[in-house]
Amino acid sequence: MGLDTHRKKISALKRTSILKAARKNFLTNGYSRAGMAEIARDADVSTATLYKHFVSKEALFSAVVKESARGTGDYSGLMAPQDSAREVLYKLCRAYLSAQFDDDANALMRIVIGEVPGNPALADEMYEILGNRRNDTLMAVIDALVEQGKLRPHDSAFGVRLGAGMLKEVFIWPALFDADATLPEDSDERIYGVVDAYLAIFGPVTGN
Repeated sequence: MGLDTHRKKISALKRTSILKAARKNFLTNGYSRAGMAEIARDADVSTATLYKHFVSKEALFSAVVKESARGTGDYSGLMAPQDSAREVLYKLCRAYLSAQFDDDANALMRIVIGEVPGNPALADEMYEILGNRRNDTLMAVIDALVEQGKLRPHDSAFGVRLGAGMLKEVFIWPALFDADATLPEDSDERIYGVVDAYLAIFGPVTGN
């Protein structure tokens, strides 16, 4: 291993450590109360090293959000050729909710909502990551179902927002006001309720 490669590996390890410590600190203390010095200490790096990787607390929080959201918008591989539209939509809903509840998206959203008055740019970036980017990948699946004749042709951008809106109303909005909220025991029943409401509007084509 060359010296340059070794340095890059050490730098990457430090960055990972910083992100892990920052995520824990932000989730525990919120954005405003999180301290860069405390994050550096928990990451076992100097404050200078932390600022070398992230020039500000806002940049660090943005990186935490991006790291957390990296897998939340990936819905590739969910759709099998033999799946009905109902089965695919159920899988999409499950993956969507898993990202919200298992990957701390709800907690991160609470933090950002609290910062909207003083830091609207942070809120805009969070909305872009957890809203628009995720919707784009959801639209790709919906468009594929339309192409296969398993859904009626429709505006997938509108459809995705409608479907996500139903999930938010049923699952996510209540959780934003309860830090200890988990998915209810009757989640499957509620998810299928959302899916069937979507299908009542958009399909599928008879026989598919």
